[in-house]
Amino acid sequence: MNVFESILFSMILLLFPILCYLFYLVVNKNTSDKTKEKMLKLSLVISIYLVKRYPLDMIFNYLILTIPLFICYKRNYKYLMLIANLILTIICYFRGGQYYIFYIFQFIVNYFFNKEKDYNKYVLTCVVVALLYMILFGSTHVIADLTYILAFILMVFVIRTTLVKGEELMSYHIEHKNLLKEREIRTSLFKITHEIKNPLAVCKTYTDIFDYNDPECAKRYIPIISGEIDKMLLLLQDFMLVNKDNINKDIMDINYLLEEVAHSFNEMRRFDIELDLIDDEIFINGDYNRLTQVMTNLIKNGYEANADIIKIRSYIENKMIAVAIIDNGDGIKECNKDKIYIPFFTTKKDGTGLGVPLSNEIVEAHGGTLIYSDNKGKGTVAKITIPIVDM
Repeated sequence: MNVFESILFSMILLLFPILCYLFYLVVNKNTSDKTKEKMLKLSLVISIYLVKRYPLDMIFNYLILTIPLFICYKRNYKYLMLIANLILTIICYFRGGQYYIFYIFQFIVNYFFNKEKDYNKYVLTCVVVALLYMILFGSTHVIADLTYILAFILMVFVIRTTLVKGEELMSYHIEHKNLLKEREIRTSLFKITHEIKNPLAVCKTYTDIFDYNDPECAKRYIPIISGEIDKMLLLLQDFMLVNKDNINKDIMDINYLLEEVAHSFNEMRRFDIELDLIDDEIFINGDYNRLTQVMTNLIKNGYEANADIIKIRSYIENKMIAVAIIDNGDGIKECNKDKIYIPFFTTKKDGTGLGVPLSNEIVEAHGGTLIYSDNKGKGTVAKITIPIVDM
């Protein structure tokens, strides 16, 4: 393996765990600071192991092993740095050679004389140590060793940029998401203010013309005012639920929940609900009350779309439990399929437009999906998928 191949291979060994750490941050955006520290420590330990497990030219191996050690020092992982430095020193001592001296030297210089944890001082220390080694013990490949030193300097700044800038980008991404969420809340508040304004205006109009001495007037206007107040209460209730983040999960049987929901609707005798469920118990990690709310909303949507038969079917799909709520109602127009997930969008006369967004938010909080589709040209299929828990 030539010099450039050695440099490339070492860079891959060193960078791969750190890139995995950054990828973990991307996938798990809400990771706590404590978990981030644990994952970074793990990635640094793996980097040290891989570089030591597949050593190349010794002087270059010494140089790149100091990079994760310095990152530990930079991040105040002093105990990890001390333990890793001690292990590397012991390994080098018993394998022979003089490299253990340089591990001790660079540790003392960085720990006691680089209090500000400056990358430039760190690089200068390591380069001076490497040059001293070349002079004191004689270098048989001066050009190769100088190339390794230059590659080391480049790798320090590449890893510094990758790690620091990568974490900064993740921080900016989270801040951006928070700003978008804040903007959504402001937009929602504006919309709900607008929605409440109309019923309030109706109540104000009827109270202005209300004649307390006229019984006929009371019979005519009180139901109207009461109906408008009910609309406002329903709107506020749905809005509060949409913006409620707490989900209390526990192990539960999804089929039992579906049977309970169907039973409660069948007692009303407004329409028929047919069950086609898996015979076995299917366990998920879910919030029973919130998922009951979702199923109730979806069934009510079918009923309000003039369905007289609603079928609930459960089946396994790609290690997920799929629940399909199928109705033979009016269906959803093609132009409205993407709009139904938008808060306050509704085609119903007395709807709030918050039922589907609320249901979608609850299902997503369970790691699942909610998708609407046509029921073969007659009605709608609301399909929910949620991960199964192995018992």
